[in-house]
Amino acid sequence: MTIINKILKIELYALVGIAVLFSFQACNDAFNEHYSLDTEMRSDLNLIEYMQSRSDLGKFVELLEFTGYKDTLTHSQAYTVFALTNDALSDIEINESVADSLRLLVANHITGGTHVFPAIIKAFNGKYIEQQKDQGVFYYGDQKIAEPNLLTKNGVVHVMKTRVPYVMNIWEFIQNQPSLDSLRTYLNSISKLQFSPALSYDENSVFIDSVFVASNKFLNELGDIDDELFLSSVILPSNTAWNELYGKIFPYYRSLDKLDEDSTLITGEEQQVSLTKWSMIKDCVFGGLLEDPATKDSLRSTSGSVFKNPAYLFESSVKHTLSNGHAYVTDQMKNKLTDSWLKPIIVEAESDIYQKVVVSNCKLVTYSTFGSQFTASRNYFVRYEQLPGNDFSKVSVRFPIPNTLANVKYNIYCVFIPSNAINPDDTRPYYANFYLSYVDEEGNTITDQALTVENKVTNPDEITKLLVAENYQFSYCNLISGPASEVGKDISVYLKVENAARTRDERNGTYSRSIAIDYIILEPVMD
Repeated sequence: MTIINKILKIELYALVGIAVLFSFQACNDAFNEHYSLDTEMRSDLNLIEYMQSRSDLGKFVELLEFTGYKDTLTHSQAYTVFALTNDALSDIEINESVADSLRLLVANHITGGTHVFPAIIKAFNGKYIEQQKDQGVFYYGDQKIAEPNLLTKNGVVHVMKTRVPYVMNIWEFIQNQPSLDSLRTYLNSISKLQFSPALSYDENSVFIDSVFVASNKFLNELGDIDDELFLSSVILPSNTAWNELYGKIFPYYRSLDKLDEDSTLITGEEQQVSLTKWSMIKDCVFGGLLEDPATKDSLRSTSGSVFKNPAYLFESSVKHTLSNGHAYVTDQMKNKLTDSWLKPIIVEAESDIYQKVVVSNCKLVTYSTFGSQFTASRNYFVRYEQLPGNDFSKVSVRFPIPNTLANVKYNIYCVFIPSNAINPDDTRPYYANFYLSYVDEEGNTITDQALTVENKVTNPDEITKLLVAENYQFSYCNLISGPASEVGKDISVYLKVENAARTRDERNGTYSRSIAIDYIILEPVMD
C-alpha cells in the first residue's frame, strides 16, 4: 500500500467500511430483518441447485463451472449471486482463449455474504460495486435487477437481464492499453520482490520460511493505482509522448558510474536512463477524481509539484473513466520545464537536513524577522557571528547544494539579511568571497574553487540577492533521494560563503565581520 495521500481515501474508506459493516450484519440481524425468516420464501436448494433448476440461467451455470466458481457456491457459507440470464450472455463464447476475461466477468457478479440495500459491496474480483433501490426498483451497478432477493439455502440470487461490465482500474488499464507499452515496460521494470523479515519470522523471532513481497516504486511512492480504494487521476504518456519527452530531458540527467546498495556497479549511462524515466512519470498522478481539470486554480501532484491553472496539462488528452479514477492519455506531455524538472533549488540557511553544513570561526545564531521591517524566507535567517579572539580568521559557511542537473544553466545567488535587522544602529554591509565545489567533466572532485564575482558587497539597508555565478552549468547531475540524514554523503555540489572583511574594516565601520544569510538559490535560466 502506498504511504502517501491517504487523506484522499478517507471518505471512500468510511463509506466502504460502513457498507462492509452492514454487510456482515446482514448475515445475522439485518439479513433476518431484510429477507424475513419465513421458510416459504426461502428455497430448500442451495445457490447452484436453484440456478440449475432454471433453464433461463443455464449459460450462467455453465460459466460458473468453466471458471471454477461452481464448487465455491455449494459451500455452506453465504454468498450473493447476480445471476445473468441466457439473453444477457448471448454474445459470450465459452472457450480457453477468453478464460481470463470470463473469470473477471463472472467474479463481477458474485460477492461473499448477503447484503441489504443500499450497499457498496466487494465483488469476487476486488471491484467495489454499488447495489441500490430506487422507487421500488433494485439495481446492481447501473443495471436493473429483474428478479431481486431470491433466497436459497446458502445465499441470495438476484436475476439480471443485463450484465455489469468489468471496469479496469488505472494499473490494469496501463497493462492492457497498446498505446502505453513504453510506459508499461518501464513501470513493470521497477517491480521487484523484496524479502520480508516480518513475514518470515514468527513473534518469537523463529524463522518460518522465506517470504517475499511484491513491491513497485511507482505504486509505493506516487500512488497505489492498483488499489480500488485509492482514488486518483493520472496523465499517461502515449508512446509518442514518451519518446518526445525522453529526448527532451535526457541530457539533464547525465551521470557518473556508482555502486548500488549491493555494491553492484551501475554505469553512468544506466543511471542516466533510470533517472530520466523516473523524472518523466513523477508528476503524472493527482489525488482524487478530476472530472474537469479546467475548473481548478491549481493542482499538486503526489510528488509535490504544484501546477497553477493546470488545464493546459490535459489539453488534447483522451479521458478514460476507470474503477478507481480517471486516466488522461496524451500524445504530448504539456508540463512546463520549470514546473516539473527545471525548478529553482533553494537551500535555507537555518536548515541543515543533510547534516553537511560546515562553519568556520563563528557561532550560529538563528533569528526571526517577525516584527522587523524585513521579511526573510520562512521568516528565519542565520547570523554567523565572529568568535572573540579570532581577529585574523575569516567567518565562513559551506552549504550543500542537492539536486543539481547537468547541462542546465543556473544563476546562483546568495541572499543576505542586513545587519540592522538585528541591530538598527549597525549599518555596515558585508563583503564576501564565494567558492564552489563540484565534479568536473573528467569526473574529478573540485573543492572550493574561487568564483569571480563582479559585486561582492551587500546593501546595508535592504535584503541583498547577490549574484554569485551566472549561466553556470554542471557536467553531471547530482540528484539525492532517501532519508536526508543518510544521503548527505552523496552530495557533490557545495557553495562556500566567506566573509572577506578584515579586522580594520570592521573597526573603521566599513564592513561587518559577521554575516547574516537567508538562503542560497540556484535559478535555472530559460533560453
